[in-house]
Amino acid sequence: MHRRVTLPTTLLAASLAAACVAPMPQSGHVSPAVDGMVSPVIEPMKPPSLSILPISPPLDLSPKDRTCLVAAMYYEAHGEGEDGMLAVGHVVINRQLERPPGTSICDVVYERGQFGWTRRVSRKRVAIGRTQSWKTAAALADKLADGGLEDITAGATSFYSILEFRKGPPHWAAVQQETARIGNHVFIVP
Repeated sequence: MHRRVTLPTTLLAASLAAACVAPMPQSGHVSPAVDGMVSPVIEPMKPPSLSILPISPPLDLSPKDRTCLVAAMYYEAHGEGEDGMLAVGHVVINRQLERPPGTSICDVVYERGQFGWTRRVSRKRVAIGRTQSWKTAAALADKLADGGLEDITAGATSFYSILEFRKGPPHWAAVQQETARIGNHVFIVP
């Protein structure tokens, strides 16, 4: 036997408005009757996680480390747009987080054989650029340093260019797992 519940028009309108902005309870429970009326219980629900990507931690960068991060992002990906530069920045930070305490961003960037441009640009002579792409890389590096950004590489610690390796991944990347493709770069984890 079903019980019919009649609601005054104003309460009905309020209930409908609440139902439009708040999720209905999963359990279907109703609150106790008040003055003979039954109203649905609207329980707050936690919003679903919008991402499974790791979040970058805040960094305390020295001016020199900031410049090294900007340079890596610029020289490796200035033609790849903001996502490409952010991805390279995440790789540098992910590598630094894996290194022993006290390892600086510059130590990671200038690790032998890691970034081709470091053979031309000395660690002592990293110049601050004036182009719009350099300024964009600098602004993105500052956002990375503030922390809280999703790591669009999903924790990658390496990457390679599909333009440089057209026939397939380099030998050192063959056993690693691809996490993302952004522009002309493939991002990987061991």
